[in-house]
Amino acid sequence: MDSTKRVIILTDLKSPMISQAIFILKDGVQDEFHAVAEAERIVEKYMARSCFYGRKRSFLPAIFAALAAIGLIMALISLNF
Repeated sequence: MDSTKRVIILTDLKSPMISQAIFILKDGVQDEFHAVAEAERIVEKYMARSCFYGRKRSFLPAIFAALAAIGLIMALISLNF
């Protein structure tokens, strides 16, 4: 039984918090070039979705919530007068 695992270690991730990402390859993977490209894609996708890595947040929902709150307050004020 062979317990050896092949890994890909990505460094230089442009992250203030993470220095390396380690991927363990599935048995039978022969194309290391595509495996490295897949690992890089996974890291980039994760970092793009994470708020810690510069994801641009949409303020549109907050604006709509604020406008709705203002409208509700104005409606309540107009009903009391």
